[in-house]
Amino acid sequence: MAGSVMAFNYDDGYDAQSYRGGVSQVQAAWTSDSGTGTASGTTNKIVGRLVKVVTVPGSPTPTNGYTVTITDGNGVNVLTSCDKTLASNQSSSAATETYLLVKSYDGTPLAVAVHPVVGDKLTIAVSGAGNSTQGQVFLYYEPVAA
Repeated sequence: MAGSVMAFNYDDGYDAQSYRGGVSQVQAAWTSDSGTGTASGTTNKIVGRLVKVVTVPGSPTPTNGYTVTITDGNGVNVLTSCDKTLASNQSSSAATETYLLVKSYDGTPLAVAVHPVVGDKLTIAVSGAGNSTQGQVFLYYEPVAA
């Protein structure tokens, strides 16, 4: 039984060819475990507002409807307060793009807190993907000064 793998690449979005207006990107390339169909890994510390997540199936393709979760250092799903989550909606044949907007921003300045705010290392976990499958998760965020 082979274990899972999740490798991270970080892009601050400031080079001349791929400038994204100050939006940074974390890319997580994963291969699921051959026995459990899961994979997980923990990012470097991210301080900012999460904007969107893109999931891209690889080859061999993951099971349709696999789940991606993102939790902080306390084990809290950082997308729980969003109007859309990543749970059980990932396609095995096409990239899926999910914009992260907070459902209820009562008591917060609307212009500042539309996106979920994080300040921690994040764990990206894939489950239900099938055994020894591959994919990528791209997490886009607006960094703020720590």
